Amino acid sequence: MKKRPRRPKTASPNLLRALVGLFILAGVSYWIGGAIDVWEVDLHWDRHVQSPFSYDSDTLLVTDVQPEAKAVGVAVGDKITGLNGAPYAGIAQWTEILVTAHSTDMLDVEFQRPNGSQGVATFALTQRKRAHPGISDWTVLIRDGFIDLLLPLVCLFIGYWVVLAKPLDRNAWLLLILLTFPSVLTIDKGMSTGVAFAARGMWFETMQLLASPALLLFGVYFPERSRIDQKVPWLKWLVVGPILAFTIVLFPYLVRSYFMGGVAPVWTHTIDIADRVVNALNLVCIVLYLILTLDKLRSASTADARRRLRVLTVGMAVGVGSLLFVFVLLPHFGIASMRGDTPAAFWIGSAGAALFMVAPFTLGYVVLVQRAMDVRMIARMGTRYLLAKAFLFVLQMALIAIATWRLLLPALHKKQPEASDMAGILVFFALVLALRLGIRKRAQAWLDRKFFREAYNAEVVLNELSDEVRRFTETGPLLETVARRVADTLHVSQVAMLLRRGEFFQLQQSIGIATSGTLSLPSQASAVRYLSSTNEPARLYRDDPDAWYLMAGTAERNVLDLVNAELLLPMPGRNRLMGVMALGPKRSEAAYTKADLHLLQTVATQTGLAIEVAELAHSLATEAAQRERVNREIEIAREVQERLFPQAMPDLEGATVAGHCRPALGVGGDYYDVFELSDGRTGLAIGDVSGKGIAAALLMASLRASLRGVTLDNPRDFAKLMDKVNRLVYEASASNRYATFFFAAYDPKTRQLDCVNAGHNAPLVLRCSANGSTEVLRIEADGPVVGLLQFAPYGEQTLTLEPGDLVLMYTDGISEAMTHDDEEWGEERLVAAADSCKHLTADEILKKLFADADAFTAGAPQHDDMTLLILKLEA
Repeated sequence: MKKRPRRPKTASPNLLRALVGLFILAGVSYWIGGAIDVWEVDLHWDRHVQSPFSYDSDTLLVTDVQPEAKAVGVAVGDKITGLNGAPYAGIAQWTEILVTAHSTDMLDVEFQRPNGSQGVATFALTQRKRAHPGISDWTVLIRDGFIDLLLPLVCLFIGYWVVLAKPLDRNAWLLLILLTFPSVLTIDKGMSTGVAFAARGMWFETMQLLASPALLLFGVYFPERSRIDQKVPWLKWLVVGPILAFTIVLFPYLVRSYFMGGVAPVWTHTIDIADRVVNALNLVCIVLYLILTLDKLRSASTADARRRLRVLTVGMAVGVGSLLFVFVLLPHFGIASMRGDTPAAFWIGSAGAALFMVAPFTLGYVVLVQRAMDVRMIARMGTRYLLAKAFLFVLQMALIAIATWRLLLPALHKKQPEASDMAGILVFFALVLALRLGIRKRAQAWLDRKFFREAYNAEVVLNELSDEVRRFTETGPLLETVARRVADTLHVSQVAMLLRRGEFFQLQQSIGIATSGTLSLPSQASAVRYLSSTNEPARLYRDDPDAWYLMAGTAERNVLDLVNAELLLPMPGRNRLMGVMALGPKRSEAAYTKADLHLLQTVATQTGLAIEVAELAHSLATEAAQRERVNREIEIAREVQERLFPQAMPDLEGATVAGHCRPALGVGGDYYDVFELSDGRTGLAIGDVSGKGIAAALLMASLRASLRGVTLDNPRDFAKLMDKVNRLVYEASASNRYATFFFAAYDPKTRQLDCVNAGHNAPLVLRCSANGSTEVLRIEADGPVVGLLQFAPYGEQTLTLEPGDLVLMYTDGISEAMTHDDEEWGEERLVAAADSCKHLTADEILKKLFADADAFTAGAPQHDDMTLLILKLEA
């Protein structure tokens, strides 16, 4: 047996959001530490000391010496062995000394000279220098806060927003890593100490390590998997794997370097080699990302994927290119430097950093947006559109300010405002509401159409149509809306929409087409077959026609000429072509572009599905109407059947009689009857027809008619009577239809009950004995059911009732009434319930038994008719 493929397991969104929460906590904590460092360095630099020398954390050799250390004998090449009388314990020890020290504090340094001799130097630490002399502290803080803090924070928030919105999208997680990288690019371990120093250092190294692999994987999977990766899926792991494996040696190395006095030479050599390999692989990641992205620009399977890639390419080029231009290219030519102390370098660096923000916003846009817009549309929105929008906003604020000055402030300054002042206040609020709610919305719509009319209308067609389609239940309004919207959007003069009607596609909606008669294309037309097989638009160039047009017949070509078709669009349903949309040339005589075709195909597909839904809705409405007619007919049948039951019970001397039938469906097959015979006796009948519903009800009516017919001559031989009823029912019913039946004649004068039982549930007679107990007599069947056999023997039974007797006639729907757990009420409970109320009248007993049965079933639905017929003799 072939096993079904297992569905890939996906992580829980809540679990992933919890992981995002931990990631956010780590990233924001790191940023807060950097913000505190920037505040201290830029505004309180005079509280801190500068490092007297620099050294290699691996070899512990001094690499650079400041004057205060040089004056006491510390030289380049010396190896640090101790600090302030304690053996050297790692970078964390050195950082804590510098962070907690103040100017003029003394520092003891133990070192080993290159010749092997030991040395000790003691000197005073000097005050830290200003970062940018000549520029005010607040200006420097704003600049550093903008570049080092604000921009990375915006990147973090964009990354958090995207991954929280799409926790199951792996591209969102890769984007989160990429947008976390700017924070570690501008913020280092800083002035933290102890555990915070280690935590910030680990986070710093982790994000530095993951950035390039995340970029490569983003290039592999966004917006769709690369065809190169599909052919050689191992290539990415060949590059990413060694980078991730580097953590095996990196983190133990960091711990020893931070807290354990450095590492052994073999560690240093290993880390040096691994670092070079990782740097080379980081470059490979960047190169492969560019190759994969450029390849996808040519091979993307959808127009939306190509738009996303184009937007991504332009945004990354502007954002990253601005950094390279400002901080690499300009310093190379000596024009400006990122760390320069001139005002020009200051502002150029700020501008470059601001332009860099195009990159993270672009990354967030292409991953988060449901459908990307074209680069040209975004460019228009970002230039003239934004300027015009800002102008409208300023104009609104100016009008509100004028209204405040002229209407609101005079009234507020008066101690006792007059009626005119109150009117002015009301006019002010009315004006504000009009500007913000009414005029603003119309001005915004006008602005959208003014600056990017075609793209805007295209988006409106898709968005509004996708919303409106769900509201259409009729084909006519749907076709009219789609045709008018397409014509207005693309400035098309002729639009024809042909829908499937049997074996033809007939014209149902048109714009700009004057024709008499019915235009139609057969389902075997060349154009229809081409659209059905390709499900793609078909261009029609009559000067250079495609093969499908060359195979078209004369009649088909005439139809295409009458609608002036230049483009044919299929409108597919789920399993077949629902229609064809034919568009004439644009009024500008421009050709249909790829963007037009993509838009129109989307509209046509939505329209085809909407047509199918509308036809299905019409079919369902017809079926519902038919069902309503059936229900009404069943209701009429129920009313007729109720009229067949006794409408009033006869008055019996010394006895009462009552009966009721409760059908399980609208109509049922149970039957009971009470009628007077001509000799003064009262006929009592009860039956249960096989089956349910209309068929059973018809047989029940036939049984009643047969019984009433054969009792007109007041028979005394009940065996013959039942034989006649059996033959009449047999002739009037199908071979698989039959009925159980019990009939009795009760004489009030003699209390004699003459009866015959044709396969029915044995009626019960409850009689009080001399000792006060209840005796139950059963009138068992003495013949087969009626209607099943053409000839059947029946026997008559006679029973003399006594005062106080209760005769209980019922169908199996009563005794077999079930609870939700399929537990039957049963004959024993029925007898017990009847015994408890046998002193009541027949009608009261009837109601009591039905109530007890309902209480037992507790509202469980019943699947059989429930019928009771009760004869109660007075005591």
